[in-house]
Amino acid sequence: MKNILVIDDEIDICNNIKAILADEGFNIQIAHNSDDAFKCINNNTYNLIILDVWLDNSKYDGLEILKQIRENETVPIIIISGHGNIDMAVSAIKDGANEFIEKPFNTERLLLSVNRSIELHEVKYENRILKEGNIFDYKFIGISPSITKIKQQIIKIAPTLSRVMIYGESGTGKDIIAKEIHKNSINKNGPFIILNAALMDPDNLESELFGIQDNNSNKVGHLEKAENGTLFIDEVGEMPLQTQAKILRVLTDKNFTKRGGNELIKLNCRIVCSTTKNLEQLINEGSFRKDLFHRLNVVTIKLPTLIERSNDIDLLIDYFTEIFSKENNQKNTDLKPIIKTKYINYDWPGNIRELRNVIERYSILGEKYDDNNETEKLEDFQNKNVISLPLRNARKLFEKNYLQSQINRFDGNISKTAAFIGMERSALHRKLKQLGITEEDKQ
Repeated sequence: MKNILVIDDEIDICNNIKAILADEGFNIQIAHNSDDAFKCINNNTYNLIILDVWLDNSKYDGLEILKQIRENETVPIIIISGHGNIDMAVSAIKDGANEFIEKPFNTERLLLSVNRSIELHEVKYENRILKEGNIFDYKFIGISPSITKIKQQIIKIAPTLSRVMIYGESGTGKDIIAKEIHKNSINKNGPFIILNAALMDPDNLESELFGIQDNNSNKVGHLEKAENGTLFIDEVGEMPLQTQAKILRVLTDKNFTKRGGNELIKLNCRIVCSTTKNLEQLINEGSFRKDLFHRLNVVTIKLPTLIERSNDIDLLIDYFTEIFSKENNQKNTDLKPIIKTKYINYDWPGNIRELRNVIERYSILGEKYDDNNETEKLEDFQNKNVISLPLRNARKLFEKNYLQSQINRFDGNISKTAAFIGMERSALHRKLKQLGITEEDKQ
């Protein structure tokens, strides 16, 4: 029997979830605050945790509980909230949640998420070989003009020690580019160390970077770990100004000291950074140092979105299908017809990461994977006015009418519209621009 922990301060919600899941054969335990939750987690083993974001009379909210669980546990976690938005969902997924469900949810939606999360977790962790914290050492796949140009850039810059700044939306593969640079550099036999500034507590960031030296400990920081190798600072735009000043000093002096220590340690690694943000805009806003920007932004690589390199999608589907088929000891089936049919005219707002996750789910669950909540269904689009139109024009008309209707439904609120239809806000803005929907149309 599978054990599930429900953490929610609302008794009625807990009882409702318990009744639904108990009927399906799950053993349910309930906690109403963070203290009770950690007691349960310390004394029991769970196959899944369902966690509410807002918890009254609790020391920690759901997102902080999520972070603390992820420090030691790999148990799948479904985040639920009655006050959800796209930013909260993105934050929860970045912090390690498997899925995000907005209240109120129906029985089918809950059961789908529960069964999918548990099954995916069991298969992945039975078969996956962990390699230095990275689940797979993915290859840089693509033959589109933009990707070919980036491959040529890598060939030129990798053998040097020049600092590189990689720009790209979330999920475009910035870490893969950083690894490609390292694997083809003169430091290729050295370590490749990753520091994600967005996921780290700002108070601990400097300790992680520089290390700690005092009477009680001598902790090695990321800069020292990366000696004769590469330090990849992901989401460098999230770095606090105080830490930026110290990084600038390190780059200028080419040495550093541990926190609390006096010994000078020579900087002997290549630094590669990435960001989803516009650093020049952050400079204008006063949240990123201009002098540090020029130190780090020596060579620039800009990654396209997946939809901008759509002719690579077939290659990526084949590549990830082969990986997950081998991993799960399954037949390597051609998923292109299934995915391209169900995701026709889809913009892939989550880019390669989203495509990879979809392929992994289909590789494991096959047709049991119901993606009705993630793609648009065009089968019911019956409008006599578009019968005579070419397919491409009919789709465009449908999308324009659909998006205008949803925007009107949410009184012109783009964030709420994006959250409801399952797109990132930036992707929705792009789609509106493509369809020629103006500010007047949004009213």
